[in-house]
Amino acid sequence: MLNILVVEDNQVERKNLIRMLKCLNKNLNIFQATTGEDAIKIVNEERISLFFLDIELPDFSGLKIAEKIRSMPQYELTYIVFITTHVYYQLEAFKKYHCYDFIEKPYKQEQVSKIFDRLIRGVIQNSNTNQAIRFEIKSCILKVFIRDILFIESQGKKCMVYTKSDQYTIPNMTMKQVLEKVAAYQFMQTHKSYIINLENIYRIEKHEKNAWPVYFKEYPLVAYISHKYRDIFLEQYLG
Repeated sequence: MLNILVVEDNQVERKNLIRMLKCLNKNLNIFQATTGEDAIKIVNEERISLFFLDIELPDFSGLKIAEKIRSMPQYELTYIVFITTHVYYQLEAFKKYHCYDFIEKPYKQEQVSKIFDRLIRGVIQNSNTNQAIRFEIKSCILKVFIRDILFIESQGKKCMVYTKSDQYTIPNMTMKQVLEKVAAYQFMQTHKSYIINLENIYRIEKHEKNAWPVYFKEYPLVAYISHKYRDIFLEQYLG
C-alpha cells in the first residue's frame, strides 16, 4: 500500500481531507500528524510516498517540514502538496521546496480529486520502474519486475504470472495473497480469476453479455473483465 502523510492541526479539516483521499483510493496507508514535531518523527520512521502539509501549524510551519523533508536524500523528489488559506506563500514554496501543488481551504472534492489522481499515477509509474514482486517457488525466490507483468491468473491452488517475455507458475498462492502483494501498484482484480496490470492494457473489447477480453500489445494471451467488476474497472481505469 502507498504511504501518505497528512499534516494538519485542525481535526475537522484533517478528517475531511482523509475521508476524501480514501474515497478516491482505498489502498492507502494514511499517517496523521497535528504538529511539525510529530510529522518529522513519522518521516524518520516510515517511507512516505506523498505529503500533504498544512503551512500553519502550532509549533512550526509546513515550510519548515518541507525543508527537512528535502534535506533527506530519499525524499529529494517526493511529491509535496501544501495546504493553505494564504496564496502569498505559493511562490516561495514552489521555488524553494519544489512543491507540486496547493490545496486551498476549505477543501473541495473536485480539487482534491484532480490533484490526487495525477500524483498517484506519477507515484505508481515512478515506483513501477524499478520495483519488483517476489514469489517463493520451491527452493528459490522469483523476482518479477512490476513493469513486465501483464496479468495474473488464478488456476485452482496455483497462480500463473504472465509477463512480456515469460510465464511463471506460483504454487499454493491465492488471489487474496496476490492482491496483497500488488496493492501498492496499478493492478486491479477484474474477474474472479484475473488481476490485471492497468498500465499494460492495449485494447479492450466490450461485449454486451459476455466477459470483456483484455489484450496486451504483441502478446497472444488475453485476460478478462467480468460483469461484476466492470463498473469499478471503468471508474478506476478511465478516471
